[in-house]
Amino acid sequence: MSLSVRAVLLLTTALLMTGCAGSVSGSADTAAAPSTAFSATTPSKTTTSTPPTSMRSAAPSTPSVVPSAVTSVPARTREVDPQHYAGTAAGSSYFTTPSTKFHCAILTGGDLPTAGCHGQMPESAPEVPGSGAPDIPVPPNAVEVTGSRSGQFISAGDPRYYPLGGSPATVLPYGRSLRVNDLTCHVEETAGVTCTSDAGHGFTVSDRKFRVW
Repeated sequence: MSLSVRAVLLLTTALLMTGCAGSVSGSADTAAAPSTAFSATTPSKTTTSTPPTSMRSAAPSTPSVVPSAVTSVPARTREVDPQHYAGTAAGSSYFTTPSTKFHCAILTGGDLPTAGCHGQMPESAPEVPGSGAPDIPVPPNAVEVTGSRSGQFISAGDPRYYPLGGSPATVLPYGRSLRVNDLTCHVEETAGVTCTSDAGHGFTVSDRKFRVW
């Protein structure tokens, strides 16, 4: 190869290498580093949103105590000595109310122990069969209860709840009770006379109102 041709080849090679170096340098320049806005990404702050009240789990709280409805129950009455009210017949006890409107007795000497009262019955009391004429309804003159039968009004032909011989009965004071076997009677100034059996039957009566069960 001649000297001139070799010189030309060397020059051409040098020029090509210079162009390539510039091209590589340009590629490095154009591939600029990402801007700070993208490369320096600021981590977003993790926020905890408060769930709606309906979704939150409420902390257990002590339930408020709602007082139950108060049932009015009469205070327990003090019992009297049955001997003070004993009649002349066996198993009989008699008393009258402080107002003397009702005369009552607890009779346990027969086959059917009964507690009952004679007196001024309320006008609202139902009519009952007459003692001498069962087909004719008449106003009652007594009310009674037995251990096995509910309280009821009756028309008594004989004054069975008055002491025999006409002797006056002992007054049963308000707030006191007379108990003989499974029958109990007591008197309240506003309610009247109440007699009950241990079987759950009874009556309450005054000259204005009544209840039988």
